[in-house]
Amino acid sequence: MKKFALDITDEEETLFYGLLSNEKVSRLAWLLNHSLEINLARVDSIEWYNESEREYFYFNKFIYNDELNHLTYTLFANSDESKILFTELRAMQYFILIEGGLSFFDEKLFLKQVKTISEIQLVSLIDQTRLKQKVNLIL
Repeated sequence: MKKFALDITDEEETLFYGLLSNEKVSRLAWLLNHSLEINLARVDSIEWYNESEREYFYFNKFIYNDELNHLTYTLFANSDESKILFTELRAMQYFILIEGGLSFFDEKLFLKQVKTISEIQLVSLIDQTRLKQKVNLIL
């Protein structure tokens, strides 16, 4: 009798990009929507409690669920008026997190389309293992 092993791998992965732009987050979401042909929509802000200052800070967030390709796009600001979420990445004003079955995601096409947006000066893939805070825990 043959034995079979069931190999279960976690196919859900994430890509995390930093964006450098002087645009407001709502305008940036609009630009990304048009360039990527997606529909980022504003949702509740990220609520972050800073224990040392005993104060809550709120960071704008936009989400698009691509059900056909099993992907979720999350755009969020790195700062509110007074606080930076990822201090080690303070040069990046915004981030876009792409989650899901990345086998359906064309990273080269994504980067090509984002780079056509003149209001975005830089898009850079971020190594999440180097971050002090875990992205998924914040979102």
